[in-house]
This record gives sequence, structure tokens and C-alpha cells, in this order.
Amino acid sequence: MRGIIGIVLTSLVCLSFLAFAQFGGEWKAMLQVVPSVALEACTLTLKYDVDSSWTISSVSEFDVTGLIDQRFGLAGSFGPLSVTGGISFNPSIQETVEVYYPDACGVPPVSFTLVAPAYKEAWIKTAFILAGAELALEFHHWAYPYHLQDIDNDGELEYYWPCCPPQTETYTLFTLSGKLPPLSLTINLADCCTGISFQDAIIALTDVPLCCGLTYDAALYFTKAGFGYFETAIELGLCCGLSLEVATRFTVDHKEVRVTPKWNGMGQACFVVYGNVLTGNSVLDIQGLELYGYKLRCDLSACSYVELMHAFDVDKLEALLKNVKLFEGDEFEYWKLGFCGPGCCGGTYTSDVSIYFQPSGSLFGLTRILGNISAPIMANFDLLLSLSVSITGGTELAVGWSFRF
Repeated sequence: MRGIIGIVLTSLVCLSFLAFAQFGGEWKAMLQVVPSVALEACTLTLKYDVDSSWTISSVSEFDVTGLIDQRFGLAGSFGPLSVTGGISFNPSIQETVEVYYPDACGVPPVSFTLVAPAYKEAWIKTAFILAGAELALEFHHWAYPYHLQDIDNDGELEYYWPCCPPQTETYTLFTLSGKLPPLSLTINLADCCTGISFQDAIIALTDVPLCCGLTYDAALYFTKAGFGYFETAIELGLCCGLSLEVATRFTVDHKEVRVTPKWNGMGQACFVVYGNVLTGNSVLDIQGLELYGYKLRCDLSACSYVELMHAFDVDKLEALLKNVKLFEGDEFEYWKLGFCGPGCCGGTYTSDVSIYFQPSGSLFGLTRILGNISAPIMANFDLLLSLSVSITGGTELAVGWSFRF
């Protein structure tokens, strides 16, 4: 009897609280159905609007083993002052991982067994915006070893601990940023439980008008060890909607260049060259250009496009495009077609088809075909399909959904 009364009272309290707020969210999942049935991913997002200024959120991620990640968030404002923050936990993962340390530590990777449930990280950011100027302060805190970073530029996140042993408890990063267009400044301060110290900073100019249709961007990055890189970009407006952007980055040991023609007429054509500028004794002594690859893309509408990516050096191209894994095996090129159209209930369907190639060993060098589609079935329900067909005979089909409430 006491238990029933408790349930009733709890329900009344919850209903009373819901009366002063708005509850919503999204449920998104993907199920592999070929070659076998298995859960690929599942994400449940819940949002609770306390009033017009504040929102509390929860994001839960699942796989075949159960709940693997749990995050809570908070966002709101007091007039010109905005506040956002979050905290995340490891609910169930208990596995042995390799933890990497900075090269300066001289310590090889260490095997560490995760213990769950455990706190992973938390952060909070406050920003003050007034008359076009913005001043922000962010506090980010990690528990060992949940600081993740792409240390090899291969698109894979690794457990990377910024502090040298024996400082393996917590790591804190303070970020102070200011923006007064076209100038912006970001300063990072770090604490490895030994006191706060300077980490790195970047000063940038964005969209500075020059003359004759020219705009100019520049960025200077440096760390506590010294100079990091200097990057400049100039966009020249030609005629008939044509423009040309040339960007160059100078680092301590190499240079990079990007050339991007753009056309804002019927759609937009974009040609990007990825490579490195070869110089002599000075940065002005340009002796040649080392090409890693190029990309040609023509945007026909907001979500319809044709894209071609070709790599001369796959490893260097993927290293230049950080956190992007483009190819598998001997692949060096892909063609992609993306298109969209009106769907059910006022929505829009989107889809893309990608064809990948290798130098030899198959008809026309074809290796695999990938296809994805997202189609609205109802106003708050989208059907998701993903198909992968390999020339070796392997076929994978996944079916999913996105339900908003």
C-alpha cells in the first residue's frame, strides 16, 4: 500500500513539473539487417524546456552491449549573457585501452583498464555579447584517461593524456576568447594538477575588405613551445558570380596551399587542390608545388551536388584533412552524387551514392558502392537506409529511423 501511494505521489509531482515545461526529443537508431541482424547505433535525445530561456538535455547512446555513453546538458541566458554546459559519464564500458602521452614526456603508451560506471568530463561556457562584440570564458575538465584526440591524423580518436606521468588524475583547460569583427583572439590555459600555465593562442582576421573585390583572412597560431603556423587567404571576386580563393599555411617544417575557384551562378563549382609549397632558403623562395590530391564539386542546389575526389598520395591527403578517413585498401578516387526532393508532410528527402576506385584488379578499378537515403514518412518520422556493395561479394544493408517528439 505504501509503495502504491509513493508511485501516485511521484507521478503527481512529475505531472505538476511537466505543466510548467515543454518536453521533447529524438530517437535515432540504425539496425544492420544484412548479412546479419545487429544493432549498429541507437541515440536517445531528451530535451526539457523549463521556460523560454533555459533547456535541460540528456543524450544516451546504445550499441549491442547496452548503454555506452550518457551526457547531460544545460543551456540558457540572462539577457546578453549566455551559459552552456554539460557533463558525461561512462555507464558500462570496462575494457583495456592504450593511453598515449605527449612526445615530450618520453613515455610509451600505457595499457589502462576502464572501470564503469565512471565520470568522464564536464564543461561550462559563458559568453557576453553586446554591440557585435563577444567575450567568452570556457572551463573544461577531464578525468583520466578520457581526453580523446586524433594523434595520428588518421581520423581515429585515441585516449591521449596531455599531462606527463605521474600527473594522471585530472586535466583542466581554460579558454578565454574575444571577438570584435574582423579581429578575434583565443587563449588556452591548462592545468595538470600542478598549476595553471599557458598552452596556446591564435589571433585571426576574417573577411577584411581590401580593394578591387578582394577580401583577406589571416591567422597566427603559437604555443608555449613557440611558433605554430601562419595562414593567409585571399578571395578575389571576378565577374559573373566567379571568385577565386587562394590560401597558404606556413608551419615550422612545411607549407600548404589551397586554390578554390567558386561560381555563384547556376549552383556553385568548387575546385580544391591539396598539397605543399616547396621553398628554398626562405618562404618567399618558392620552387615548386607537391600535390596530394584534388576535389571537384558542383553544387546544383542546397542539397544536390556532384563531387569527385582524387588522391595522388592517400596518406598525406588524409593527414592534411584531419579527422577524415576517405579511402579503404588501395582506393584512391571516388565519385559521389547527392540529390534531394520534396517528401511527405512538407519534408525533404536526401540521398547520396558514392563509387570508389582502385588502380587495378577489378573491372574499371571499381571496389565498392555506397548509398544512403533519408526520407520523411511522417512530419516527425524519417526512414534511414544505408547500403554498401563490395566487388568482393560483401553486401551490408542497414535500416534505421529518426523519430522526433
